[in-house]
Amino acid sequence: MYTVPRRVALPLISVLIAATIFFTITYKSTYRLKPESTPEIEVKNTNEEIKRSKKGSRLIIENSTESSQKLTEQHGTTLYKKYGVPITGLNHTIIYNKMPKCGSRTMDTLLRWTCSKLDIKPRRCKIVYDFERIDLKGKEESAIKRVQQLAAHPPALFSDHIFYFPVEKSIHPVYINMIRDPIEYLVSSYYYRQHGDKTPGSVDRVKKKFGLEMKMNETFDQCVLKEHEACVKEEYLSRIFHFFCGTHPKCSTDLKWSLNEAKRRVEEEYLIVGLLEDYESTLKLMEKLAPSLFKGIVTDYKADIRKKESEKYQTNFKKPISAEVRAILREKLDLTYQFYDFVKTKLELLKKEYDI
Repeated sequence: MYTVPRRVALPLISVLIAATIFFTITYKSTYRLKPESTPEIEVKNTNEEIKRSKKGSRLIIENSTESSQKLTEQHGTTLYKKYGVPITGLNHTIIYNKMPKCGSRTMDTLLRWTCSKLDIKPRRCKIVYDFERIDLKGKEESAIKRVQQLAAHPPALFSDHIFYFPVEKSIHPVYINMIRDPIEYLVSSYYYRQHGDKTPGSVDRVKKKFGLEMKMNETFDQCVLKEHEACVKEEYLSRIFHFFCGTHPKCSTDLKWSLNEAKRRVEEEYLIVGLLEDYESTLKLMEKLAPSLFKGIVTDYKADIRKKESEKYQTNFKKPISAEVRAILREKLDLTYQFYDFVKTKLELLKKEYDI
């Protein structure tokens, strides 16, 4: 048998050992798991389950509910979209930047009862009504300051007709809102400005706010066909998604940007945006998503409010619109219907998830 001389064997063994160490280090640095203290996070969508591999390894969030809430608290950054993500506890401030003519007074009544049941003192349950409201386009700083004051002792509530405005995340804001079919919104708003509703003093308040429009005395069809700004003004046509876009200058100058920003706000800031046409389902989802805040809101609505409130807040006069005018408006409201369909789709998905 051939024997390798010692003077050759020793260097050869040394080379083999060095090569083994080199490849071992290279392999581990390339393929080993990330350290537990610095997990790599990749965010996708948000509404189902968090998929986690071995502890300390790469973490992928596909869609999340309660798990994503815990993950966000752990890492201190927003890694999910808030829409439809359940919340617990009472350490929250409800912000209802209510869209006009979308069932807001019924919702205000429900929220006032919610404050009472949660023992939220009147000074921390601020509901601003139409005749007292902050201007739709301004006073954002005033609203932010008011909310910060209310939130000093949670839970708290702020309700007003005002565009979306941001607040400190430390107060745990819970944004909610309601919208309705864009054409029906325009029709209802027009006749309200013309005739008021059945609440006491409504006509006088409307005359004071919309005096010039009160003198028009035209049907909505006549107004549209004449292209009068009282019904087809750009501000009115884009009002619904502008409400969610906020007060950024581009919200009123770049409508496509405003639409996308409004969608982003809904995804990232709002617990839920409901539909007037599906009011009860919206309330059921509010109770499912935030039971500590909205428990019993559906029962309250069914027992005392639905019939009384709907009759009390009906506009004094409203005439059905023609097919011709409906077709004209459908084209003018294309961007607004994109937003409406977006909200409607998200609501339907939530209803399916919670079997509503």
